[in-house]
Amino acid sequence: MSLVGNILLAALLTPDDFGLVAMLGIFTSLVYALIDCGMSDALLREPAPSRSDFNTLFFFNVAVGVAIALLFVALSPWVAHLFGRDELQPVMATLGAGAVFSGMAIAQATRLRSQLRFRRMAFINMGAISLALAVALLMAWQGMRYWALVELQVGFSVFYWLLLVIASRWQLRWEFDMPRFKQLWRFGANLLVSTLVVQLSQNIVAAVLGRFYSVAQAGYMGQAQKLQQAPVAALEGGVSNATYVQVAKETDPEKQDKAYLRMFRIFTLVLLIGCGLGIALSRPIITLLFPDRWLPTIPYLRLLLCWAMVYPLGGFMMVMLKLRDRTAIVRNIILVERAAIILAALLLWKWGVAAMLAAFIAISALAALCYFWQCSRVSTISLTRFIVIYFTHLLLSALITLPLTYLTW
Repeated sequence: MSLVGNILLAALLTPDDFGLVAMLGIFTSLVYALIDCGMSDALLREPAPSRSDFNTLFFFNVAVGVAIALLFVALSPWVAHLFGRDELQPVMATLGAGAVFSGMAIAQATRLRSQLRFRRMAFINMGAISLALAVALLMAWQGMRYWALVELQVGFSVFYWLLLVIASRWQLRWEFDMPRFKQLWRFGANLLVSTLVVQLSQNIVAAVLGRFYSVAQAGYMGQAQKLQQAPVAALEGGVSNATYVQVAKETDPEKQDKAYLRMFRIFTLVLLIGCGLGIALSRPIITLLFPDRWLPTIPYLRLLLCWAMVYPLGGFMMVMLKLRDRTAIVRNIILVERAAIILAALLLWKWGVAAMLAAFIAISALAALCYFWQCSRVSTISLTRFIVIYFTHLLLSALITLPLTYLTW
């Protein structure tokens, strides 16, 4: 649904419109991480979370959401000055409003995840994106330009929350269990730090392009990121989230390891073949689905898909480390990896996007190796087994997609 909507909006809007919103991605991507603070993952580890637990999470999330909204309003003049675009001030203030609704939705979504109601969550997601997209397309058709993209983000948060209220049938109570909050916070604090750094590194390229190159270049990169993230995010959400919840409910460590390894095979196979096909078909996809003004997106998309062959591994390997309560290890690896990525972007921007993303790929590959090693230490799965599975699927992906790449390039 997001991919189709993005294609339709690209036909109505310009790269400059997309770039204007993409430059703020480095700020808006932090919203969910700051609101959640890793506490939903902490709650999902519990065999039977109580109503009080979910209410405690709800009120904390709402408080943080309001604080973020106020912070966005306060920072908006400075951000507009930094990028040299006055339009960013009202845009950033409006995007901050989405933080409040995101905060109200997290506890209810966590409750559905803990009950393994993924089908219901899928319908909620599809309903929210459909409604937000319908409004965005109408706004774009009426010439409201980048405001259509702003509505798509804020509108999704609003509709998602409304549909969750209807579907979850959760009766809110005024409860805040401070001892329980401290327990959840101890687990989630390490995940908060790591998630913040991840989001910063994921969106820094568009911000750098918008600051030092042009808004249109940021738009091309933002478009490429959306095309890359549509399948990757779906895979991470569909496999990583489900794996975490299901494996967490298994009390036998040996059975946990077997289930985790089975999902690792599925994850890497789908990831590598999917990214390989995306690289091979990047030109036909852009040419067929987008107007000619979006052709400069092609090289960005190819490079991002190469990066996507390695960086999602960290998110999946986190599942095992979170299950074994090794969130400090997750924090340390991510801090080093993503700090290196941010530093590489700041040092290499003069040499172009290719240089930056080549450095990102090398850094994420080394981080993936560290994850393999750490997971092998806390489980019965050997380091060699992780590596063999990954490179076997990488070779299979190459055999499938290289002939296709030769024909389409």
